[in-house]
Amino acid sequence: MNRLSRDAWLGIGLVVLLAAVAFAAAMQQGQAPQLPPYDGASAAPDGALALVRWLTRLGYEVDDQPQDVFQPPDDAALILMLQPSQLIASSEWDTLDKWVTGGGTLLIAGDSFTASLAISHYHFTLRYLDQPAQTLTPQTPLLVAPPLTAGANVHTGAYLSASRSDYVTHLAVAQGPVLVSLSQGKGRVLISAAPFPFSNDGLRDASNPPLVLNLVRSTARAGGIWLDEWHHGLRASDSADGPGSWLLTTLGGRALLYVALVIFVALLLQGRSFGQPLVEGRERARRAPLEYITAIANLNRRAGHRRALLTDYHHRLKRELGRRYRLSPSLDDQEFCRHLAIYRPDLDTAELLTLLGQLQRSASGENELVDLAARASAWLDDQPGGPT
Repeated sequence: MNRLSRDAWLGIGLVVLLAAVAFAAAMQQGQAPQLPPYDGASAAPDGALALVRWLTRLGYEVDDQPQDVFQPPDDAALILMLQPSQLIASSEWDTLDKWVTGGGTLLIAGDSFTASLAISHYHFTLRYLDQPAQTLTPQTPLLVAPPLTAGANVHTGAYLSASRSDYVTHLAVAQGPVLVSLSQGKGRVLISAAPFPFSNDGLRDASNPPLVLNLVRSTARAGGIWLDEWHHGLRASDSADGPGSWLLTTLGGRALLYVALVIFVALLLQGRSFGQPLVEGRERARRAPLEYITAIANLNRRAGHRRALLTDYHHRLKRELGRRYRLSPSLDDQEFCRHLAIYRPDLDTAELLTLLGQLQRSASGENELVDLAARASAWLDDQPGGPT
């Protein structure tokens, strides 16, 4: 597939993708935002709207409003942390531990990965069952307000494993406890591996409201109930105006983000971050070395460099002849030939001196230049090897 056809297919694909994004945005128009599981305003099967309304009818003050900062209300006696989806920071644990030690009651219920991290703060490990367990009966006669004699249909798929022993087991499966409680200072901590009884679907089962009511009434002090929406990712500042909020919360803003993502993917697929790819050059026949030599000679001829060429031959001839005997080519021609005759008596120094003198004069024409170059080359070819 050539470059043009690949670009055409890429363009068609981007158009289809943008059309799909626009269609999805249109389908979502007018729909209410999806709330996280166990949210106090969610009427979904795994929401907690029924729990908030039921406890309110029973006379409890339930606070499920998002906050700007994580801080349990001063008048709260119970914190419901149901299936947290956000990690709990160390500073938030300091706040919770101080609040529980002062007499508050914290109930953590969940079987997700984030919930397991929260449960591990109290040295419990969340483990999962091969098959979910349905109805569990109380292990200790403590759940009596109201009496929980028939058990509760908790639909648990997990249980707890502990590295501590100072806790009370309320519900359990054969592998380990499911619902436990422990003391911390003046307060209490309740941990449940089964969040189902607190959901809208869970409260429809007649066996679960008595269990939930027992847990709500097990507080160490009087006060209201705070449903922790902070660790569902809900903040009071989420409704604030601003470019960032508009991009993340409105359909138009999300559409712009999608378009930017599509453009980025297109540029990435095109591979044009550093410009168009270079086309491989055609293979060309290389010139022979003689062509370069001929070209240089023609350039020297046109430039009239005869004097320079004769000077080069003059210097090179003296350098090569005197190299073996350590004679400097800068010596005068007569002095150079006199010293050279001492080492080589067979050498025709008179002819050499004549040639050196002719090389120092300007050639009258190209024929003379060629003749002098040939005679100098003959002297160079007759030289023995390098210095011994």
